[in-house]
Amino acid sequence: MLHIANGLLVLLLWTHLAGLALAVRKYAGSWALARVGAPIALVCVLFFTEHFFGLGRLSWVFPFTTAASLWLLWRHWTCLRDQWSTEFVFHGAFLYALAWRYAFPDIDATSEKITDLTFVANYLSGDKLPPVDRWLPPFRFEMYYALQHYAAALIGRIFDTTAGMAYSLGFCTIAAMATTAAATAALLLVQRRLPALLLTASFLVGSVGTAPLIRFLEASPSLWSSPRFIGGSFTSDSATRPMGRWLWQASGTNKDTPDLPTETFSYLLGLGDYHPPLSGFLLLMLALLCVAQIESGIAWEGSHAFLGASVPLIIACNAWQFPLQVALVGGYFLLRTVSGKRVAWKWLAGGFSASLLLIEPFLAHFATASVASTMPLRIVPAAERTPPILWLAVFYPLLLLLALQLFCGEKSRLAVGLCVLWIALLAFSEIFFMDDIYRGKYNRFNSALKWWAWIYTGGMLLIGALNLRARSRVCRWGTAAFLVLTCAFAGELGIHYWYTPKQHVGQLDGAGVIRDDAGEKAILDLLRHEPPGIVLQRIPTGAYTNQPALTIFAGQTAFLGWPNHENVWRGSRVDINTREREVGDFYRGDMPHSSHWLRSNHIDYVVWGRDDNQLPPHTFDRLNAAIKDQYAWQGFYEAGDYHVGVWKPLRK
Repeated sequence: MLHIANGLLVLLLWTHLAGLALAVRKYAGSWALARVGAPIALVCVLFFTEHFFGLGRLSWVFPFTTAASLWLLWRHWTCLRDQWSTEFVFHGAFLYALAWRYAFPDIDATSEKITDLTFVANYLSGDKLPPVDRWLPPFRFEMYYALQHYAAALIGRIFDTTAGMAYSLGFCTIAAMATTAAATAALLLVQRRLPALLLTASFLVGSVGTAPLIRFLEASPSLWSSPRFIGGSFTSDSATRPMGRWLWQASGTNKDTPDLPTETFSYLLGLGDYHPPLSGFLLLMLALLCVAQIESGIAWEGSHAFLGASVPLIIACNAWQFPLQVALVGGYFLLRTVSGKRVAWKWLAGGFSASLLLIEPFLAHFATASVASTMPLRIVPAAERTPPILWLAVFYPLLLLLALQLFCGEKSRLAVGLCVLWIALLAFSEIFFMDDIYRGKYNRFNSALKWWAWIYTGGMLLIGALNLRARSRVCRWGTAAFLVLTCAFAGELGIHYWYTPKQHVGQLDGAGVIRDDAGEKAILDLLRHEPPGIVLQRIPTGAYTNQPALTIFAGQTAFLGWPNHENVWRGSRVDINTREREVGDFYRGDMPHSSHWLRSNHIDYVVWGRDDNQLPPHTFDRLNAAIKDQYAWQGFYEAGDYHVGVWKPLRK
């Protein structure tokens, strides 16, 4: 039944997305732009609206939207038939992403998954925005760019799903939209299906230059060895191959080498993080689709409008990439102007203005609450520059594509100008960085993480497409060879997919890890049916711990999430550390007047989970004695000194 229910939900989502595209296709000017742009536009309009009044749970609209979508599909089925190639890419990419979520659905502490789950949960109730931060009530969630999480929550609100299911469906939808935009842009620029397919494969399963080299450098590479190569996976312990030992010595790498990851779209799909870089890639591919359509004379007005709209919109999706999006859009229209080509300035300005207006209520909160507003742009210190040979190991495919275009490709101002633009972006990412709170080898971590993959991916698709349509065979076949080479990462993806244990297949809500423990499964079921409230869980470490996932899976609000993350987002506010200390004192039984502390913080449920039994003996008994005057214990699994259960108030 689980798989049948999942299948029906996916079909319903497909029906709604197709119906939405059919409803606006005449206004979009192209089917691909309708497929990719219509959901983005709808999300932005609702995001704007709910800053003034919340629309609540939207499950009541489901019968009407389903009926309307089915009617549009029946009325215009020939449109889908005529656009079979675009539909094949859209649904193929969706199913590819779903295959990863289906096999590895767990939302756990291995990366930022629990963080992203909480972001989705923040928006799931449909309250007026900004919503309450479910990791730090009663404060508002206004300090993070989370438009894609709002979009996933919309799916959950319409289809009445959990936050975890909305997470998985949103993940697959972004994958489908970004890949559709990439494939259509490639086809429009190259005008041949096979080269366009190669470019799409490079985006979907390809990676950086270390992908085809990694097994010559390391004996037992993992999925992240290639994209997180510099300063992360490439160490003296991992560089065991002869070529790896040579590269280690030649590069001068040591324990202080900056950690500079390049997390490509393909890697993020395998990782399963529903993190903001995904929507950064989506807006990048949407921009390249618009560029390709303008150059082809297709959807002229709509493409200008969406290109202009992508600039403000990136702030609400992944603000780190704002300067890159500005450079891409501004650089492209500067090149058209210099080349004497027509620009639809009114549509460009209209799209920019409309997008800015729609996210203005968000910006009014975000601009003052985000710690990003205090991060200056600085020049990279000499000691923190990337070792040149390692930089070349990552970026040589893009550099060679740029060289092929400049020496053997088109001689048009547009082609040369785009090459210069991408060279400038590469230089910018090595000369400058955003000075956030991290220091030492992680000083440039976030800048590289957010910039490098965007620059690499956009350049490979755009410059690669120009090369594959060149008259020169050297340019075409050389580009094809390097694109195939980067697709070696598909092998790493396949190995990881095949050999990694799949313990919770199909449990797309991501809570399989919680349900493995009978006691915590019972707590999860209980809290899902209890009135909304604040739940207290012990946080063993500052971040990357499974707590408080149980609370978020249950649709409740945690008194405290990962304090290290909240400190990063909120500029190390002292009350976060105070709250962390008080939670620790409470669970050790050292909190004076524990019941009063719980009541004064409006805590409704106190969880004692499996990991809490690692505390010193009799801690549970001491804690129970301290709060039993106002909180009643409900145990779900107890054996001797081992307890799993929850305390609930004797009276509200």
